[in-house]
Amino acid sequence: MSYVDEASIDEQIYETQDGYSILSFYPAEINEEDIDDPNISEENIIKYENTYRMESKNPFDERLAKVVLKTEIENHFNHETKYDPNEAIQTCCNISFNVRNKIREMEFDRYKIVCIVGIVEKRSQGVLSKVKFLRDTTKDKYVKTKFENNNLVATIVVGALYHE
Repeated sequence: MSYVDEASIDEQIYETQDGYSILSFYPAEINEEDIDDPNISEENIIKYENTYRMESKNPFDERLAKVVLKTEIENHFNHETKYDPNEAIQTCCNISFNVRNKIREMEFDRYKIVCIVGIVEKRSQGVLSKVKFLRDTTKDKYVKTKFENNNLVATIVVGALYHE
């Protein structure tokens, strides 16, 4: 059993300053007196991978995203809004673009934002709209909202997919 000096271990351990205690090891350096030693070279030095934090510093907040969705619905639709097939596609694109950008401005850390918008004409029929995706229930989040009047049904679904 070999004895390891505690001071040398303490020199190799570095604690981050951002409030999270993540330990990482930095490689040993070549001293000037070791340059002539044939056993020590740049290839023989162990280089450790960076350590990465696994949690988001600013996690996705569903309540704030829901406010963005409701605001966007109020900006584009009211109870007298008529369905126009020529404008529906452009409206979907505009809503999707605005929602995605407003949520990105909130700077949720490590999330990719996906926004799906659908507008359907309503003619005395029921409408069933489903979005399915595979997700990690602990980290991935989603919010949805719906607007309905006598002429149309509009749905907005935003997925916040955690990306390490």
